[in-house]
Amino acid sequence: MEQLRGQRQYQNKADSENYTIGVRAVERAVDILVCLGRSELNLTEISREVNLSKSTVYRILVSLERKGFVAKCSGTGRYLVGWGILELLSGTLSQSQGLVQSASSYMEKLWRHTRETITLCIHKGFSRLCIAEIPSPHPLKYTVGIGISLPLQAGAPGKLLLAYLSVSERKKILGHINFRSLTNRTITDKKQLLQELKLIREQGWATSFGELIEGVSCLAVPVVDRQEKVVASLNILGPSTRLPEKQLM
Repeated sequence: MEQLRGQRQYQNKADSENYTIGVRAVERAVDILVCLGRSELNLTEISREVNLSKSTVYRILVSLERKGFVAKCSGTGRYLVGWGILELLSGTLSQSQGLVQSASSYMEKLWRHTRETITLCIHKGFSRLCIAEIPSPHPLKYTVGIGISLPLQAGAPGKLLLAYLSVSERKKILGHINFRSLTNRTITDKKQLLQELKLIREQGWATSFGELIEGVSCLAVPVVDRQEKVVASLNILGPSTRLPEKQLM
């Protein structure tokens, strides 16, 4: 009996250790994917960004590349997000087609009136996802790209979506946000962000000026469903030379 009990304890300990190792591996893989979601990077840059050894990063990259989640550019040696991720996103984008169809006429009217890039974004996990876009016809323009995921705390669309989440959802997301500076105008203080989210709920719209990319201005307004729940953000973005703060505020 004692021998059997000892074997069970040993097995439970082994299972617990394997679970911890598995979770850590998943977290590292996700960190790498998030890193590559921002820009194409080589092995050294990824290793520095996620604070892991090159050998560990390389092993994870090989596994991700095998599944199609990561691809390596033979010309530059840099890694980028692969088609496997886009296939995962396709399910979300397909589910959002009804929303896109409903908003398309408003997006087109706004595009004709402003001649700037118009996007439609939804909340997805700890990020915002662009599900529709009409690029500006101007030679100098800024675009996002359908299927591209960006931070919630930086930029008008993300802040608006974050502002209209439930208190519990917002608290959960804020607990996971890395308040690092993307530009010199990125909000890096949680208290300051909460104050701005409160203002957004009061006024009903959000603006940003160079928070995600320097020189880009954006205005976001909520899209609501029949239950008056905010389901997306409708956004105008362009260079600050054409969309100065005085014009959008």
